[in-house]
Amino acid sequence: MKKLLTTLSAILVFTAVVTACGGNAEKPATNDGSKPANTANTDKKPDSGQKVEIKFFSNNPDRTGGQGKAEQLLIDQYMQENPNVKITVETLSPDPQFQDKLKIYNVSGDLPDVTMMWGGARYLSPFVKNKSLVAFTKEDFAGQGFIDAAFDSFTMDGKIYGIPKNTDFLVVYVNKKVLADKGLEPPKTESDLFKIAEKLKGTDIVPMALDGRDAWPLALLFDAVVSRQSGGFDVYHKAIDRTGSFNDPAVVASAQKLQDMVKSGVFGDGFLNLDYGAARNLFGQGKAAMYLMGQWEMGLSTDANFPQEVRDNMIAIPYPASDDGKSPTTDLLAWFGGGYSVASTTKNTDEAKKFAIWLFKKENWARTVWQNGITFPAQAYDEFVTGNETQLQKDLTEILKSADEISGANSQDRLSASTSKGYLDSITELLALKTTPEKFAEAIDAIADKSHKELNP
Repeated sequence: MKKLLTTLSAILVFTAVVTACGGNAEKPATNDGSKPANTANTDKKPDSGQKVEIKFFSNNPDRTGGQGKAEQLLIDQYMQENPNVKITVETLSPDPQFQDKLKIYNVSGDLPDVTMMWGGARYLSPFVKNKSLVAFTKEDFAGQGFIDAAFDSFTMDGKIYGIPKNTDFLVVYVNKKVLADKGLEPPKTESDLFKIAEKLKGTDIVPMALDGRDAWPLALLFDAVVSRQSGGFDVYHKAIDRTGSFNDPAVVASAQKLQDMVKSGVFGDGFLNLDYGAARNLFGQGKAAMYLMGQWEMGLSTDANFPQEVRDNMIAIPYPASDDGKSPTTDLLAWFGGGYSVASTTKNTDEAKKFAIWLFKKENWARTVWQNGITFPAQAYDEFVTGNETQLQKDLTEILKSADEISGANSQDRLSASTSKGYLDSITELLALKTTPEKFAEAIDAIADKSHKELNP
């Protein structure tokens, strides 16, 4: 994954500037002092085109915060600049429900004009086979600062079927005050997680909030633990492409480690019943010392729904290193997973494609998400640094900058569509303590074998 790591360096050239700055990014400064970032052009263009309605399908129901806010700011701006275009937004959450409806749209031939999409064969294959998506070229985004590797997961048979929006990586968000009040420090190694759990036992604080109901966060945790037990990401990559196997001692050890974490109370009681919002809220309200999630939660510290004291004490750290030093925190689970695709079969395909390309002019998406403290774009954004970056922005930047090894695609995204559910179910069963580490390894190895045969007929 060295190629991916090299290309990521393009977005980190500004790190020294960010690290030296402080403040709050909710109200971004401008680069030239003339117009605030994300403020739509008030000089409306004349309505010279035919009226067009574009349907936009998003997995972000909150249009006032997070990536939903970024989407809505840019949608409103586009409509103001193009009065003949009306963009209607449909949202659905959580992701499994969104994905189910997306499948229905695909089968029925009624795919929205622009839709949130994930890269990788698991998600893209059914749409590509159904010829449902517009193909892009890298020339469509020339000069917009995209990292070349970001398009890899959206590419099939040499064609690009989606536009990557984020640079995603797994981290641990920490409430440093909650830990300090108990005489604890943020964990540096895996054994520290167990020490924290022991210290917090019997209190009303959950050591680490975890979305267990949706299963996919559990798979990210599994990947992280496997990397620590094996010294990198090769084990699960080789198991999936069948040059290796999940029947590997490191996988069995990882499964045992996960069950030990559950038994010791690292994730608290009933975590398998917590969905995304509940886990996030548990941390945001100061009821959890840590929260395992991706960098896309960078906006936690600017979320007005959470107490100021909690927001002021949030930091981000890498997933803890292995105790034996085999896998340091510089081994980072990172990938390009989410983006947008355009339907190829609607009457407004051309206008929708035009909007999608406009959305990713670097002064649009990249500037909006960075200056609002929302997420890391898959584009260079050094020119949009304001000096008002939050502590989380600075911490996450340092985590990415410090990475020596990058995973690339996470395991669940490399499986076929028909086998991914079984894989996630197996990981859930493991953390529910309903199987043994050995049986778990055998089960997911059989799933990986079936997936490989399906993807390589």
